[in-house]
Amino acid sequence: MGKAHIRQAAFSARQVSAADDSASALAALFAPLDHLLAGGGDARLQLSRERLNGYGCRPWPRPEAFTFASSTATSISARAYARASNARDELIKATLTLGLDAAFDGRVEQMRAELKKHLLIDGATEIVFSPSGTDSQLHALFIARALMGTPLVSVIAASDQTGSGTVHTARGCHFNNRTAQGVAVEKSAPVEGMTAGVSSIEIPLRGEDGSLRSPDALDSATFDAVSTAIDNGAKVLLQTMNSSKLGLCAPSEQCVRDIRARWPESVQVIVDACQMRLGRARIKHYLDAGHMILLTGSKFFTGPPFSGALLVPPQLSERLAAIGDVPLGLRDYTNRSDWPRNWEAIRAQFPARRNFGQWLRWEAALEEMRAYYALPADFRRSIFLRFADAVQQILASSPNLELLFFAQAPDGIDDEEMSARTIFPFAMRHGGGFLSFDDCTKIYRALNRDVSHLLSAGASAREKQLAAQLCHIGQPVALSGDMAALRISAGARVVSETWSPDENIADANVRHEIDQVATICEKIEFLVAHLNRLDTGIAA
Repeated sequence: MGKAHIRQAAFSARQVSAADDSASALAALFAPLDHLLAGGGDARLQLSRERLNGYGCRPWPRPEAFTFASSTATSISARAYARASNARDELIKATLTLGLDAAFDGRVEQMRAELKKHLLIDGATEIVFSPSGTDSQLHALFIARALMGTPLVSVIAASDQTGSGTVHTARGCHFNNRTAQGVAVEKSAPVEGMTAGVSSIEIPLRGEDGSLRSPDALDSATFDAVSTAIDNGAKVLLQTMNSSKLGLCAPSEQCVRDIRARWPESVQVIVDACQMRLGRARIKHYLDAGHMILLTGSKFFTGPPFSGALLVPPQLSERLAAIGDVPLGLRDYTNRSDWPRNWEAIRAQFPARRNFGQWLRWEAALEEMRAYYALPADFRRSIFLRFADAVQQILASSPNLELLFFAQAPDGIDDEEMSARTIFPFAMRHGGGFLSFDDCTKIYRALNRDVSHLLSAGASAREKQLAAQLCHIGQPVALSGDMAALRISAGARVVSETWSPDENIADANVRHEIDQVATICEKIEFLVAHLNRLDTGIAA
């Protein structure tokens, strides 16, 4: 056989393989929507025998649960579930005329445009989608490394308040044993092509004794870490926090300005805004300053986990259009459609796989954003202020629950309605002290289950109601010593599901939300009283 025939045979084989792959992928779209929404992530999305994932929620609506868990994760709403279902139907129809690759890529581009619209982002800003904020940290490291070179030091402010995988991604290492693309890897091992010349410095929010550092102490530690790295000849990727699991920001805006003013060519700032508890004016401020931004659709906006994205400001986007070299190991984490079309050379290095789960979760998150931003800004702000006042009163009146206050100095940037407090961490007293992290975890898990088996034969009707009620709130966060806190959080649905043009109806809707918080706190008190009876079946 001649060389021309061999090349033709190989080309034909690739065509057949590509056709088979497209047919298989299209068939996968007809799987149950719940399965698709739980796919394309890591082990935390797998469902337990109780049909809950690692975050304590489900990939289908769960209206029976009282849910204020947006600082961790939330089950999908009926509205967002319908959006995901419609999006799948529309993709299948588009595939019949465009082919699956073109139809899917076009759908992701529409999603990119919609996210920019909701966040009032300039069109020249680019968006890189991912399964999670942790995946997006790898994308940001690739970009910083490509633009600044090595040696490169990742300085992580409030390192104990970000995702657990950050300690690995900051150094270019695998953060799990399997990527969201289904590739088996070794946790903490180097991602091929990402680690050479890269190191990291962690600056925890808590000191060695477990207490929170003062803002000035954290600013000083951050500045010194950046200074030392640059003095040693390195560039710096500085990851700042807005906001943390406890609702804190670090370092201060003034500290970041001072660092950028002193080393404008040596420092790239990336803001961990995965909680998405910041106003759109602040997002614009960060992008105008040249910062990258990590965000998700699955925290404040209550889309289903996982859904991550990286915002890249125009001044960096223009330079990335000329980049073509991509670390080999990064291809196990991302697909061509995740990257903007303007970066053609980068896109060409990634496989044309389709992560349907990631896409559908973002479709769901965008529906929550649409519903939220469609409402008047004054209404959004008034709801959060009223909710904050009510939650603080409920916690103050609870015998064994203590609301934790953390001072945060204003920095002059408009956070719009997000200037209101939306995360309410609290500790639980028991036996003359506060509950440990392990005991908080038991309470957290028991809250989200029917614990009627704890009741005595003479239990009251209210006790029976409390024990059976499913309550989902934010996961425990470690504090000083072995002490920990749980969190009640207001997400976008607290606004979108209470809205009505009729003020009386809106008022009743808000009171219903507040009543649910009161019930959650009442069940926590019940569980604290029965702490010694929380068996391993609940804690497992």
